[in-house]
Amino acid sequence: MAALSLAPLALAAVLVLSGVAKLRDRGATASMVQALRLPRWVPPTTVGWALPWVELTTAALLLTPWRWTYALGCGSAVALFGAFLAVVVRAMGLDPRPVCACFGRVGNHRITGRTVARNTVLVGLALVAGWLAVTGSTTVGLVTGYAWSDAVWLALALTLAVLGVLAGGGASPDRVRSATPPRSSVLGSLLVDAELDTIPLLSLTLARPQLLVLVSCWCGSTFAVLERLPGWRERAPDLGVHLVHTQPPWSEPRVGGLEDVWWDPGARLFTAVGAGTGPTAVLVGSEGMLGTPATGVEEIERLLDYSASRSWTT
Repeated sequence: MAALSLAPLALAAVLVLSGVAKLRDRGATASMVQALRLPRWVPPTTVGWALPWVELTTAALLLTPWRWTYALGCGSAVALFGAFLAVVVRAMGLDPRPVCACFGRVGNHRITGRTVARNTVLVGLALVAGWLAVTGSTTVGLVTGYAWSDAVWLALALTLAVLGVLAGGGASPDRVRSATPPRSSVLGSLLVDAELDTIPLLSLTLARPQLLVLVSCWCGSTFAVLERLPGWRERAPDLGVHLVHTQPPWSEPRVGGLEDVWWDPGARLFTAVGAGTGPTAVLVGSEGMLGTPATGVEEIERLLDYSASRSWTT
């Protein structure tokens, strides 16, 4: 039985990691809900606020010494991870396939078979933890009943888990974005207009700085950008405010009538900027990027307010 204590301990660790990451970037969670095209009755902003607290509360319940609170935590864990699994399985069939941001901006956000496998394992661990609750056990009860040898193998298991994360983890999107890309890789990007004429980004920035809003899918967050675009241009008249899509955008009816909508062939600019999991805005001048990219509609609003407060005229 002692070995089974790893199930609730692992779940608690995952939930703490996920909850803290989401608290640090609630906009990414809200953008995730929009990108996953969940039903309208799932409000993105509310989910972005509530989900991290639900995860952290569930983790705390899994570590309580009382049977009823532990059982409540197990029920919450089964519901959470079951819902996460259902969402990513559904997302596998969406085109374009969205990103998940299951751990905020930590880790790889692409939804693949590996994502499904990970969530399946987590559901299995939640069921094991639930079986322990049915038998009357708790995490604390199992851990306090460890023999010396049990404590040793638990410490070794945790050490191996940490080593696995350190050895297998790649650079997170935050680290990728924090490194300023070379000036040439950004300004040398070519944008394509509705007439399929190409223009170097550099030629746009010679007249005035440009606020580029980069998107890669047709989902809720992209449509939120489309709705706000005219207002953003009014708020920042000294900037050029553009929507740049990695797909030819003009077949989308809601783009009709909007100016300064561009196609980024091959997602070259999107890649050079290191765009995030949702709409990503970056301020670009003739010398290149003028700051860190902002990901998510709320963060873009803040970047726009900052940019509008500055004087860009010479």
